[in-house]
Amino acid sequence: MSHGTAESHGASEPPGETETGPLSETLWQLFRALQHAGDPAATATTTTATGERVLRGEAGREQDVTRVRFALRVAGGHILEARYRAFGCPYTLAACEWLARQLQGRELAVPGAAGLAQAVGAVGGPLEWARTLQIPAARLGRLLVIEDALRAAFDPPVTKGA
Repeated sequence: MSHGTAESHGASEPPGETETGPLSETLWQLFRALQHAGDPAATATTTTATGERVLRGEAGREQDVTRVRFALRVAGGHILEARYRAFGCPYTLAACEWLARQLQGRELAVPGAAGLAQAVGAVGGPLEWARTLQIPAARLGRLLVIEDALRAAFDPPVTKGA
């Protein structure tokens, strides 16, 4: 899965027109500074001696033009670090960056998956993200993939026969 900064995409100037129009200034600024792209500092997926753990969720497929993986490092009732890897258009990358910024440092009101679900829910859903970030309706499907990746981080997969 690829990710990187806007510079690695050859984007030193505003991208101009995309197939759905120009990026808003907010989206362009996010796309130029993908500070949360990559893996978290801790790589463990299980709870460590300090109580830290990394919850991971992934959704989408590169063949379908959008794939997103989120990793949330949690401990002590807080999201210590929110990171992502994404394959997608500038709207996808900018939305992932915005969400990581919104989630990192957020307090978990209740422990476990319920607290994480509340924290993610507090930043709204795909429709609110689209309005806030001025993402065209034609790109809503990308935001749904991002939402699925976040949900997968705190909803463990259901095992058949369990």
